[in-house]
Amino acid sequence: MLDKQTLDKQMKPTSWRSGPLARWRAVLTTATVLTAAGLVLAGGTWLGPHSDSAMAREFKDQPGRTQSGARVDFSSLKDWNLKAENMVPSGGNNPLYFPLKPGFRYIMEHPNHPHGLLRIEVQVLDKTEPFDVPGIGKFECGVVQEEEFYDGVLDQRAENWFCMDKATNALYTFGEVSWEIDQVGRKVFAGTWRVGDPDGNGIAEPGLLMPGTFTVGDKYIFDGHEAEAYGYTENMESGITMTVPAGTFKDCVRTREYSLTNPSDITDKWWCPGVGLVKDTSDGELVASDALPGTDIASFGKHHREPRKQTVPPVAKVSSLAAKETALKEVPGKVTSMKIERYGKHNVYAVEIIATKDGVETDVFVDIESGKVVGTDK
Repeated sequence: MLDKQTLDKQMKPTSWRSGPLARWRAVLTTATVLTAAGLVLAGGTWLGPHSDSAMAREFKDQPGRTQSGARVDFSSLKDWNLKAENMVPSGGNNPLYFPLKPGFRYIMEHPNHPHGLLRIEVQVLDKTEPFDVPGIGKFECGVVQEEEFYDGVLDQRAENWFCMDKATNALYTFGEVSWEIDQVGRKVFAGTWRVGDPDGNGIAEPGLLMPGTFTVGDKYIFDGHEAEAYGYTENMESGITMTVPAGTFKDCVRTREYSLTNPSDITDKWWCPGVGLVKDTSDGELVASDALPGTDIASFGKHHREPRKQTVPPVAKVSSLAAKETALKEVPGKVTSMKIERYGKHNVYAVEIIATKDGVETDVFVDIESGKVVGTDK
């Protein structure tokens, strides 16, 4: 784990970032742009009612998780009392997060990143992602796009599904889809997770991005898929004055994000009232934001306007539910995990199944466009 004092004094890039884009950099597995034909929840088959003990078991209702052999207690879905009527895709008034409204943009830069000049462009898109989560209900989340450039070249893109709880002003994530650009400009799926998908230890649950009230010492899950994106945040300190290229801000707070799949990797973030994220040990510092009149937000998207070919990511034409059914016909058993990967020349759903016949763990690969099984692996 990175030394705490070092993190407090300077920014150090890590190989694993808790930000939506970079948590997939360790592997070149694949993700997809979700449409109405994309990943969907399987009706009410994964969970019981929100207050029911069945849901508690499915959503890993435990007092804490193990990190490096130590027990860590943090809040999660069972503590949040989420209700569909309170979940909104835009608006709200979280004091420390950026405004969740279509069209909002901001830019982060890290000039000393080992891979080159890192530029992160974030914007709230004018569309929503529908959810139907048993125990919570039907609602829609806002879609926040992040693009990552190194020395002006698009390296990675993600679409994140964020919802505001208007009853508490807390901001939550319900998953994301991410893909990378390889060295010859091809789109390569990097990963995806979605609340309700099997994650190998139950099903994926929401993550809390920022509580409505910041209390030093609080801990909470920020991503809830144990196989793909899993970690918790600790509120470290408040009352900080921060100076970054975009300006000087008062009454800021610092959070620390810990991976529960790779505990040696941590990320510190600084958040300021009315602005949101201003510094990140992996992404750099805020240089422009729609929340700050006078900054050079006009440069947003400048690399797309340059004469460079921008490729389009592959789109799933088969839903995860249909792929699951196809895989179970090929290998009857229990599905323990699903994700989208690259398999030879195919973009596939990799469906991990414990076979009923012999108890052997088998991966079934279902093409995301044709819906056909293109391979298996034990």
